[in-house]
Formats: sequence, C-alpha cells, structure tokens
Amino acid sequence: MLGPAHLAWQGNSASDNRSRWTGWDWSRGGDEWTLSPAWKDALIEDVLKRWIPAEVAVVEIGPGAGRWSEVLFERASRLVVVDVSERPLELCRERFGAGGNVEYVLSSGSDMPGVADASVDAVWSFDVFVHVAPRDQAGYLSEVARVLAPGGVAVIHHSDGRNRGLHPSRQGWRAPMSRGLFAALGAGRGLRVESQFDSWGPDGRYDLSGYTDAITVLRRG
Repeated sequence: MLGPAHLAWQGNSASDNRSRWTGWDWSRGGDEWTLSPAWKDALIEDVLKRWIPAEVAVVEIGPGAGRWSEVLFERASRLVVVDVSERPLELCRERFGAGGNVEYVLSSGSDMPGVADASVDAVWSFDVFVHVAPRDQAGYLSEVARVLAPGGVAVIHHSDGRNRGLHPSRQGWRAPMSRGLFAALGAGRGLRVESQFDSWGPDGRYDLSGYTDAITVLRRG
C-alpha cells in the first residue's frame, strides 16, 4: 500500500529517533509541545478518556517523559510503555516505578517485543507517529493488530499531508502520511477505522492545525 515515495523515505528512521530522543532535553516533560493547558486538558477529557477505557490493559507507544502516561497510569489495570529509546523508558521508570502494573518495552522502531498476542485492550500514541517513517508506521500497525484483543481500540495521532498547516512539516520533523493511507494500512491488518478527526472540545476549538495532523481511531474486529 505504500507508494515508491513512502518506501524510499530516508528520514524519521528508527536510528534517527533513537538518537534524537536519547539526547533530548526532557526537563519540560514533553509539555514544550503543549499548545496550552486548556488544549491538553481537553485532549485528555475529550479524546483520551473518551476512547481509552478505564481499568483495562493499555499500550502506549512513545511515552516520552510520561506526559500522557500519567493519565493512563491512573486509569489502566496494566500499562505497557513502548519506546525506541531507553532514555524515555528510564524517565518513566523513575516516575512510575518498576513492577506493579507498569511494564517497559524497548522497541527496534516498529515492534513491541514481549507483548503477547491479543493481550491488551487499548493502544494510545500521541506526538509519536508523526515522527516515524511510513514503513515503520506500517510495522507498528501490524503489531497493534497483533497485541489488541478482539474489540480492542487504538487511538493514534499521525501526519495528514505535508506543508499544508500553519508551519512547514519539515520544521516539525514530520513523516509523510495521510488519513486515507493510514486507514488503508489499518484495514489491511484487520483494523477498522471508527473515527478520524483533527479537532475536539466545544465547537472543535482545540485542534491539530499547526501541521495538519489527524487522529485515527482503529478497532480490531
């Protein structure tokens, strides 16, 4: 389903991401990408809590310093955080502890080693797939389909076109992707699109217009 341009894309590789996020200054906890406290609160209430059930097993792909993990940690019966860099996993381990209901998984950049088939009920990923090469996004979607139990849901933020937002996509280190292609990649792996949107909150006042990103909600049949 990926065309020649996507297959040939050299940026946003796993090694690039590993280097970038290992060396990142995490002192702001990832909130350097939060447009406003109200924007973040609305995303949690109207998107995360709407689609990710409480008291279930959840995978988060790309936790960073735990910006969204702290919400998932309080809600999930079991939380698995997956990252391509050991540094974010260390930060989350410091924040949420070892053992208990949290597991830490180091990814090669498109997999979830050690996460059993059909063992989780939900997958969350925000501000991550926008920086992942198309081929690796497809790999992660294969893994999402593998680890989700039947009826499970995945909520994933990704790019939707290039250089059509308020900022150039290269400025945001965005990988090329579109809603249509993401939906097709999911469908090819048994994941049905339940919703695609780019705004939330009252009258859609909070959005992803900076880089014309989108959020896709996928359901495993």
